[in-house]
Amino acid sequence: MSELEREQNKRINQQQRLINELRERLKTVELDLEPTGRISEAFELIENHLTLHDKRFDRLEHKVNQLASKLDIIIEHLTSINDLPEE
Repeated sequence: MSELEREQNKRINQQQRLINELRERLKTVELDLEPTGRISEAFELIENHLTLHDKRFDRLEHKVNQLASKLDIIIEHLTSINDLPEE
């Protein structure tokens, strides 16, 4: 085997290793992006988390509105706004 043939074989082997490495990386990316892959699972977890927080925020908003209404009634009663003369 000549020096030229060895050099060519070396380059072919390097290219083959590079192709194999790229195939493995592509498989990893495909697995991550599939509907049941890690990225899809992460988005689903985030969506569930946000849905939970939306429900909690809605309940909190309702409670704040209830408190605001009660405070309005208390302030009206304490200040006797309804008893003020109209003139």
